[in-house]
Amino acid sequence: MSVNQIFDSSYWDILDLSHYLKVKVKTLYAMIYDIPHYRVGKLIRFKKEEIEAWMENKKAKEDVKKQPRKKRERSESANSHIDRLIRKTIDQTKQEDYNLDHGKPDLKGSKREEVNNGNL
Repeated sequence: MSVNQIFDSSYWDILDLSHYLKVKVKTLYAMIYDIPHYRVGKLIRFKKEEIEAWMENKKAKEDVKKQPRKKRERSESANSHIDRLIRKTIDQTKQEDYNLDHGKPDLKGSKREEVNNGNL
């Protein structure tokens, strides 16, 4: 069968659709729920007219998506909330690192005192 005969037939299989759209078969299987199709048991079939209408519809949707998106600015409340979280985390970390057990070392446990007591 020539390529023209395939494209003129009323129903296509996924390989025919792949050739027509110049898209990999794997990509078409991934998009199968978006593409208009018919199932005959496990077989999938497509109609040329429906595919062309779907492609036109797809073009309109893609044009809308390409409009630049506005960046959302952070509100002052979001910034203050983040600042509070950072301050709280820093305070907790400082409190865990500096407590009475690990605070400023006493000089009582120094080597000089041990030498004076005769322990060394």
